Amino acid sequence: MNKEQFERALQELKAGKEDIRPPDVAFFSEPLRSALTQAIRIGRISLTDFSGLLESEREQAQQIISILVQRHLFYVSAFTSSTDTFYETWLSASTRPIARLRSDIWKKIDD
Repeated sequence: MNKEQFERALQELKAGKEDIRPPDVAFFSEPLRSALTQAIRIGRISLTDFSGLLESEREQAQQIISILVQRHLFYVSAFTSSTDTFYETWLSASTRPIARLRSDIWKKIDD
Protein backbone atom coordinates (compact mmCIF):
# COMPACT_ATOMS: atom_id res chain seq x y z
CA MET A 1 0.00 0.00 0.00
CA ASN A 2 1.61 3.21 -1.08
CA LYS A 3 1.20 6.54 0.71
CA GLU A 4 -1.57 7.73 -1.64
CA GLN A 5 -3.62 4.56 -1.13
CA PHE A 6 -3.12 4.81 2.64
CA GLU A 7 -4.27 8.44 2.74
CA ARG A 8 -7.31 7.61 0.57
CA ALA A 9 -8.22 4.69 2.85
CA LEU A 10 -8.01 6.92 5.94
CA GLN A 11 -10.14 9.55 4.20
CA GLU A 12 -12.81 7.00 3.26
CA LEU A 13 -12.91 5.54 6.76
CA LYS A 14 -13.09 8.91 8.49
CA ALA A 15 -15.74 10.27 6.11
CA GLY A 16 -18.70 8.81 8.00
CA LYS A 17 -19.67 8.67 11.64
CA GLU A 18 -22.09 5.72 11.65
CA ASP A 19 -21.08 2.08 11.95
CA ILE A 20 -19.61 0.37 8.93
CA ARG A 21 -21.61 -2.65 7.83
CA PRO A 22 -20.15 -5.46 5.71
CA PRO A 23 -22.01 -4.31 2.55
CA ASP A 24 -20.40 -0.85 2.91
CA VAL A 25 -17.01 -2.40 2.19
CA ALA A 26 -17.85 -2.63 -1.52
CA PHE A 27 -17.56 1.15 -1.81
CA PHE A 28 -14.00 1.41 -0.48
CA SER A 29 -11.00 1.68 -2.76
CA GLU A 30 -8.41 -1.04 -3.32
CA PRO A 31 -6.52 -2.60 -1.55
CA LEU A 32 -8.71 -1.82 1.49
CA ARG A 33 -11.80 -3.34 -0.15
CA SER A 34 -10.10 -6.67 -0.88
CA ALA A 35 -8.51 -6.92 2.58
CA LEU A 36 -11.80 -6.18 4.35
CA THR A 37 -13.75 -8.56 2.11
CA GLN A 38 -11.30 -11.33 2.96
CA ALA A 39 -11.52 -10.57 6.70
CA ILE A 40 -15.32 -10.52 6.62
CA ARG A 41 -15.47 -13.85 4.76
CA ILE A 42 -13.18 -15.51 7.30
CA GLY A 43 -14.80 -13.74 10.25
CA ARG A 44 -11.51 -13.20 12.06
CA ILE A 45 -8.11 -11.74 11.14
CA SER A 46 -4.85 -10.96 12.88
CA LEU A 47 -3.14 -7.61 12.61
CA THR A 48 -0.21 -9.34 10.90
CA ASP A 49 -2.46 -10.95 8.28
CA PHE A 50 -4.38 -7.70 7.74
CA SER A 51 -1.11 -5.86 7.20
CA GLY A 52 -0.08 -8.54 4.69
CA LEU A 53 -3.36 -8.27 2.78
CA LEU A 54 -2.95 -4.52 2.58
CA GLU A 55 0.73 -4.89 1.69
CA SER A 56 1.39 -2.16 4.22
CA GLU A 57 3.50 -1.48 7.25
CA ARG A 58 2.14 -2.76 10.53
CA GLU A 59 1.67 0.80 11.84
CA GLN A 60 -0.49 1.72 8.85
CA ALA A 61 -2.61 -1.40 9.28
CA GLN A 62 -2.97 -0.59 12.99
CA GLN A 63 -4.25 2.92 12.20
CA ILE A 64 -6.79 1.57 9.75
CA ILE A 65 -7.98 -1.24 12.00
CA SER A 66 -8.37 1.09 14.99
CA ILE A 67 -10.81 3.17 12.94
CA LEU A 68 -12.64 -0.01 11.95
CA VAL A 69 -12.94 -0.94 15.63
CA GLN A 70 -14.29 2.53 16.46
CA ARG A 71 -16.85 2.21 13.68
CA HIS A 72 -17.85 -1.29 14.83
CA LEU A 73 -16.80 -3.39 11.85
CA PHE A 74 -14.22 -5.21 14.02
CA TYR A 75 -13.75 -5.91 17.71
CA VAL A 76 -10.73 -7.32 19.54
CA SER A 77 -11.03 -11.08 19.70
CA ALA A 78 -10.56 -13.36 22.68
CA PHE A 79 -7.97 -15.17 20.53
CA THR A 80 -5.55 -12.26 20.96
CA SER A 81 -2.17 -13.38 22.20
CA SER A 82 1.01 -11.71 23.37
CA THR A 83 2.46 -12.05 19.87
CA ASP A 84 -0.45 -10.79 17.75
CA THR A 85 -3.81 -9.06 18.05
CA PHE A 86 -6.79 -10.77 16.47
CA TYR A 87 -9.98 -9.05 15.40
CA GLU A 88 -13.40 -10.50 14.70
CA THR A 89 -16.00 -8.93 12.46
CA TRP A 90 -19.42 -7.75 13.54
CA LEU A 91 -22.11 -9.06 11.26
CA SER A 92 -24.37 -6.06 11.79
CA ALA A 93 -24.22 -2.53 13.04
CA SER A 94 -26.67 -0.90 15.38
CA THR A 95 -26.36 2.85 15.00
CA ARG A 96 -28.27 3.32 11.76
CA PRO A 97 -32.00 3.86 12.06
CA ILE A 98 -34.20 1.25 10.48
CA ALA A 99 -36.28 2.66 7.67
CA ARG A 100 -40.04 2.42 8.06
CA LEU A 101 -41.86 0.48 5.43
CA ARG A 102 -44.49 2.27 3.45
CA SER A 103 -48.02 1.66 4.67
CA ASP A 104 -49.09 0.41 1.24
CA ILE A 105 -46.27 -2.12 0.89
CA TRP A 106 -48.57 -5.16 0.90
CA LYS A 107 -50.76 -3.64 -1.79
CA LYS A 108 -47.68 -3.06 -3.94
CA ILE A 109 -46.52 -6.64 -3.41
CA ASP A 110 -49.96 -8.07 -4.24
CA ASP A 111 -50.12 -6.13 -7.51
